[in-house]
Amino acid sequence: MRKFNYNEIVVLNPLQTRYQMVSSRVFVPLYAAANDGIYRMNRRKFVTKYGPKTIGTYMLGTFGVLILLIGIGIAVYPFTPTTGMTSVDGLIAMLIGGLMLYFARKNASKLNQRISEEKGMEGEIVLLWSQVKTITVMNVRQENVANRPSLVLNTVAPTYKEIGDWHVLTTDGRDVTIPNVDDPYNKLNYVKNRFDLSFL
Repeated sequence: MRKFNYNEIVVLNPLQTRYQMVSSRVFVPLYAAANDGIYRMNRRKFVTKYGPKTIGTYMLGTFGVLILLIGIGIAVYPFTPTTGMTSVDGLIAMLIGGLMLYFARKNASKLNQRISEEKGMEGEIVLLWSQVKTITVMNVRQENVANRPSLVLNTVAPTYKEIGDWHVLTTDGRDVTIPNVDDPYNKLNYVKNRFDLSFL
């Protein structure tokens, strides 16, 4: 294992949205390019440290939205004869839902800042650059990477990004796949230029 600072590596297949922290994408190994080769990074530390906090934050936000909407509905249509609820009950629910949303957003901002300030990552070598014959980009597709706090907004107004897989052909004939590389063509050119690589 080798320890890296963030400025020493180019992360090849990062999670694109915070919602992917609670999806199967976290089980895909994280790869990074360094000056001597391609590494498989140790993502377990981040998932175990920040995964439960992320899930809790988004559950708080989801329930906050739900309570806020129920409060609005009760405030506008109190149904006093059938439920016994008044507009005041709706206002109280709106206040509680609004506070839950506020704290969820505040916690999400703190979480993003902590993740950004995290020092160093460990990686295990997968391939040295001297072993690489060619890198071919395949399976290119457009994925919705909208990262707004609302899943509804992300679906209604998507933001698409090109995602593809790198197929690394080695000098001994192996084919190593680096999945879910974002902006795969430009990232390949950037890695070649940054680390002064000459393979095709």
